[in-house]
Amino acid sequence: MGSKKSCKESSYFMKKVFMKLRSEPQTVILFVIGIFISLFVLYPFLVLLLKSLMNEGSISLDVYIRILKDQESYKAMGNTIYVSLGVTLLTSLFGGTLAWLVTRTDYVYKEAIKKLVFVTFMIPSYVIAISWIEFFGRNGYWNRILRNIFSIYEYKFIPYSLEAVILVMSIHLYPLVFMAIANALEKTDPSLEDAAVMSGASRLKAVITITLPLSMPSFIAIGLLVFSRTMANFGVAAVLALPVGKEVLTTRIYSGLTNLDLQLSIAISVILVIFSGIVFFVNNALMRKRRFTTMTANSQNAKLIPLGKWNNIIAVFVILFQSITTIIPLIVIVISSFLKRWGLTVTLDHLTLNNYIVLLFENQLTIKAFKNSIFYGCIGATIAAGVGGLVSYISNKTDLRVRKLVEFIVTWPMAFPNIVLAVAATLAWMHPPFKLYGTPWIIVVTYITLFLPIIIKNVSGLLQNQDPFIEKAGRMCGASSIRVFKDITLPMIMPGLRAGWILTFLIALREIPISLLLYSPGTETIGVMLFGLKSNSYGMEMTSTLAVVIIVLTIGGHILLKKLKGAKMEVYENDSGNNKRAI
Repeated sequence: MGSKKSCKESSYFMKKVFMKLRSEPQTVILFVIGIFISLFVLYPFLVLLLKSLMNEGSISLDVYIRILKDQESYKAMGNTIYVSLGVTLLTSLFGGTLAWLVTRTDYVYKEAIKKLVFVTFMIPSYVIAISWIEFFGRNGYWNRILRNIFSIYEYKFIPYSLEAVILVMSIHLYPLVFMAIANALEKTDPSLEDAAVMSGASRLKAVITITLPLSMPSFIAIGLLVFSRTMANFGVAAVLALPVGKEVLTTRIYSGLTNLDLQLSIAISVILVIFSGIVFFVNNALMRKRRFTTMTANSQNAKLIPLGKWNNIIAVFVILFQSITTIIPLIVIVISSFLKRWGLTVTLDHLTLNNYIVLLFENQLTIKAFKNSIFYGCIGATIAAGVGGLVSYISNKTDLRVRKLVEFIVTWPMAFPNIVLAVAATLAWMHPPFKLYGTPWIIVVTYITLFLPIIIKNVSGLLQNQDPFIEKAGRMCGASSIRVFKDITLPMIMPGLRAGWILTFLIALREIPISLLLYSPGTETIGVMLFGLKSNSYGMEMTSTLAVVIIVLTIGGHILLKKLKGAKMEVYENDSGNNKRAI
């Protein structure tokens, strides 16, 4: 009797739960998403953390104590901070100066700056590192110029160093600073500068004493982002620092894995997550405070500082800078991609299209890598777009208690360097019941974790700017919550989903650390091939060929992305028709 009663009570309880879920579809969606993020986001990190505390089956801090006594780990930490600070300072100088020229002066070649900055950011950092070696290496173009033109035969420059990492990463990341600071300067109320000028200050002094302090939160926030991205970078440090025995935390993790020192790699991964997490939280806190900065919504433009006779002098320096950072690296990579063999003199007899023919149509390994990257990128971006869109909707359009916690957990991987995501995935999916290691799906699952925060950031802005009365009107007409989402909300956020999909897909085409640590024979990606081609029989010429293909795909994808953003800016206007929504 007791068991029958218990069964009836359980059946009644399950029926009640089912009916409630049916009547509240948002709860059902949240429940499913909760399972999803628990499995794919929380679980790998918890496994990583627990593994770092386990030693022969018991909880122990031995590995952390070992790191504290390990001089090489201290050096790697010091090198990481040194490189990250150096890149932050240089990018602030480069990007801030160009942003000031474009927004606050009458410099004549502003559009050229914008276009070249865009192209610079589209070149993957690893490709810039390859170009650096091809130009400054012992058999590189600079040595040939010195030898053939200036008759200088003694070449002592070594292209491998931490300083080289700083320069290459600064070239890659200064466009981030440029875009952020230019945006902040354009939004700062120009009437404040005018008031200072009317009080007797020069225009330059008004900018220094008023505009720059108001833009300081943007400087600090973007500086923290640059610091974090530099700390998380693996490819540039691996190619420019490891050959001379200099390690940063990311390459220290990789070295530990290649030397089968798994515990060391796990512990350093946790330390790197803590460092990145602190920067992530500080950056978010500063971004929230930025809303108190004095801004203007009017269309008044700031009065530009006349450069006068300095215009041409500054133009020479800007052209020289952008030639070094963008034009020369592109020329070096493109020329090298057409050489029959790296190291040959650049003559018509030594140029060929065969590299591209072999890469795209004959070499089965690279063809397979392209197919894999496209497949993994499509699957990962599509799933991330679906889940990320739902998480954004729940966070911004519902009153569920845990909505912000769900969004926080899903966006938390933004604080993880890619190589740490790979280590966590290796530990989480190595053994049953979730054995994905050695299959393509471990790469796809890790890509989804990487892509989710990007999708959410693209969609959340659209949802926050959406007029809530549109959905209320739909419900007043008798539509259900699902029908309102399908017919009203989804079409309005679709531009953000499309943009996020394209952006994440492009990341899959150029990503290296995740694929490098998780691939198995037959699951190689473009990133794996890019990292490995120069070290095998194909040489630098084939690496350059693959790099050119990646650059073309990346620039093409971002041009499409900009067109999509331009289209949606024309669609979503407020009722007055004056101010277009900020997407």
